[in-house]
Amino acid sequence: MRRSVMTALLLAGATVAHAQGATVEAVCPIDGERFKYQTAPQRTTNETYLDQRPVDPAFPWPYAKCPTSGFVIYRSNFPRSRVAKLQEFVKTDEYQRAAKIHTTHYLEALMRRQLGDSPYAIAYALLQASWEVSADPARYKQYAGEALAAYDAIPLDALPEIRERIFKQLISGELARRLGAFDSAEERFLKMRDSAELSKPFFQKIVELQLRLVRAKDSSPQRIPYK
Repeated sequence: MRRSVMTALLLAGATVAHAQGATVEAVCPIDGERFKYQTAPQRTTNETYLDQRPVDPAFPWPYAKCPTSGFVIYRSNFPRSRVAKLQEFVKTDEYQRAAKIHTTHYLEALMRRQLGDSPYAIAYALLQASWEVSADPARYKQYAGEALAAYDAIPLDALPEIRERIFKQLISGELARRLGAFDSAEERFLKMRDSAELSKPFFQKIVELQLRLVRAKDSSPQRIPYK
């Protein structure tokens, strides 16, 4: 039951479903370019870190990226209206520069901003981008910092679903801790400790773990304590 709750929270962000571990032909929605794409292998474990990054080192798997335009296929089907809005954007110098240096989930965040998607969807894309660069301290600091700023910019009462409100609070606190903002992280988790929405034992176990890590000034990745 506890695992299913966190799984539901993880599904708050949009992902693309692929056949596992296959080489497939992808078609670029922008220009019709066809190219080969290696789909994700089967996950070896469903465990995740406190920021929801899968423990399986193969993940997060990058999205298919069109070789010529740099367009990122972050969903299985793009409505024509959305493709039309992105048609010119992906040709801009801004996007083309970004496509050369940033990860596919970061590019997804740029595209979602251009489309006027919800701040929550944009924040989640940035969070996933931070997972992609977890082994690169400088890039992780940039992406995680942008993700934290994006989550903090969303008023809690603007999120209608409780799972989104819980996710925002837990992830924001975790990102603050990972970035070494221990005073901010402690303040966040103390509020969560007293929150009715996070009163379930599973969430309180995470909060207490976070408070111990914060007080030890530990910014390292830690797994969700399922047991």
